[in-house]
Amino acid sequence: MKEIAILLMLATGCFADSCRALVDGAGCRTRQLAMQRIWEKLPLVTEVKILPREDAPKANQRYFIIHSDGPSPSRDDLIKALGRRAKHYIVLSVEAESRFDQSE
Repeated sequence: MKEIAILLMLATGCFADSCRALVDGAGCRTRQLAMQRIWEKLPLVTEVKILPREDAPKANQRYFIIHSDGPSPSRDDLIKALGRRAKHYIVLSVEAESRFDQSE
């Protein structure tokens, strides 16, 4: 029984996924933190990181790295979670991202 529990704990990491979302209208730190809080409440999402301005194509855009314990949320999932805020925070793209590509 212990072996099964250990295997299940180890297997959970195998299904973990990450994505990188580019959002327009996210230049303000307050908006960035609002999106971070909203997306951290999505099922299976474990962490949302806000990347520095220098990483984004434009000053009013930001990349967010979203780590989850299952499949990454889709662009539609992120937009739906934003609700009425989605007309101000425009999710431009969501791409698969390897956890190991990010410098911590």
